Amino acid sequence: MNRLLSTAYRTTGRCLLFTAYCLLFTACSSQFDPKKLYSVEQIRQDYGLMRHSLEEAHPGIYRYTSPDSIKWIFDKTEQKLDHSMTEREFRRTVNPVFSYIRCGHTDIYPSQQYTKYVKKNKPKEFPLSVFWVNNQLRVTQNRTDDSTLTVGTEIVSLDGRTIPQVLEEMRSLIPSDGYNQTFKNTVINGNFGSFYRYLYGNNDTFNVIVKDSTGKQRALTMTFSKPPKPSKKSPPKPVSTPQPNTVPSTPPKPRPKTPKPDKRRNLTISEKDSSVAILDINTFRDNGHTRFYRKSFRKIKEKNIKHLVIDLRANGGGRSDASVNLMSYLLDSPYVVYDSVEAIGGRPSFNKYYGSKLIRFAARNFWSKKLPSGKIRNRATGKVHKPKRKYGFKGNVYLLTNGGSFSAATIFPSMIQQYNPRAVVIGRETGGGKHGCNAFISPYLTLPHTMVKVRIPMYKIVLRIPGRDEGHGVMPDYPIEYTFDAVRKNQDLDIQKVYELVKSSSGLTLK
Repeated sequence: MNRLLSTAYRTTGRCLLFTAYCLLFTACSSQFDPKKLYSVEQIRQDYGLMRHSLEEAHPGIYRYTSPDSIKWIFDKTEQKLDHSMTEREFRRTVNPVFSYIRCGHTDIYPSQQYTKYVKKNKPKEFPLSVFWVNNQLRVTQNRTDDSTLTVGTEIVSLDGRTIPQVLEEMRSLIPSDGYNQTFKNTVINGNFGSFYRYLYGNNDTFNVIVKDSTGKQRALTMTFSKPPKPSKKSPPKPVSTPQPNTVPSTPPKPRPKTPKPDKRRNLTISEKDSSVAILDINTFRDNGHTRFYRKSFRKIKEKNIKHLVIDLRANGGGRSDASVNLMSYLLDSPYVVYDSVEAIGGRPSFNKYYGSKLIRFAARNFWSKKLPSGKIRNRATGKVHKPKRKYGFKGNVYLLTNGGSFSAATIFPSMIQQYNPRAVVIGRETGGGKHGCNAFISPYLTLPHTMVKVRIPMYKIVLRIPGRDEGHGVMPDYPIEYTFDAVRKNQDLDIQKVYELVKSSSGLTLK
């Protein structure tokens, strides 16, 4: 599958696509009733707690949106809570609040009971896989019986709604850092059908107008399909028929087991050009990075690699120390990553409903110091990191990014692009903010009636890079835009650009 398509479906560091899956489905359970109605008083109390908690403790609630605008969306949303609602309807109603806050680490999630219920009761599936590219929604897979609906067909409208209208409503459900749209589009491309049901209900059929390559339009009625049940029976083993007069042979030696590739990260030497190595980092969410980096950069030095590709597409982030450690192999001078990492001081008034109590206690009292303003500052602020001397890489660096590059996977290219003159960014704007985000510790607030969960990060992070924070991600030095034809042909235009630059550089620096 094309890398652009696969990144739309891959689970990110903060489990964004799994979250969308849980957010959007409904079904039935003997222990949990998704149709249970919560009274106006109950949902208003839950909403009031949510609003109070965000206004009190969110460190960056006004980072990109003015207090007046935040108050406006809170008040406007509260007016809609005027009738009894199911959990799903409640989440759907308050969801746009988080888009206004413009923090990709702040979102609303289903209750634990709802999530368990979805796992046991798989909903019907949207019968098409689609991809938004070049301002068109195109079919990438058809799971209906209509063979005339071919891959590449454009969808013009759904149930009388134009596609721009549908996408705009979907984007209003997805929070992202600042004014970023690439992150929203990446999530939608991987979960279009799920978002559609979440927005417009659980009707069994829907009406679609499609347009073929000649511009001709036609109307179709489609049905949501049941997910296929996995077969529990193993296929029968072939029975060998004994052959007469055969001479017994020596049993074949067992084949050596081929090691499975590490899905978290791997290093490969390019078959096309032995001077190029590709470091594919799919996540920063585990503890094994230190040893892996050391082994990888030792191999890079032994192989005399001149050009290093670091693929961060669809890397949802994870541990900050994993990204900071990787920087040490690519920077030549001591560096400071975090200019400011601050949080609201003191124990929150809603502590009873706020999770990760032990971690938050340690963060407030041991990992941070109190400031005269009443806030607390994490001790990572201003910390000087030293570059690796033994295996530090001195060649050209090519960073591949897209809207799925988020959190720590945005912090990394932001620093490298700024401080490594031999590095360039190729692809699309990262999903995370170039100048920082709100994260480090992001506990969940559990609302007492609906049991819905709200993620509220503890720290506001500002990176030590020059310039004004304009609410966008890391912008590529070489922007790459895909056509649907490139997607269909499984072309990786990002890596093609790398080889163009390698060929033209002739060993010279890139900047």
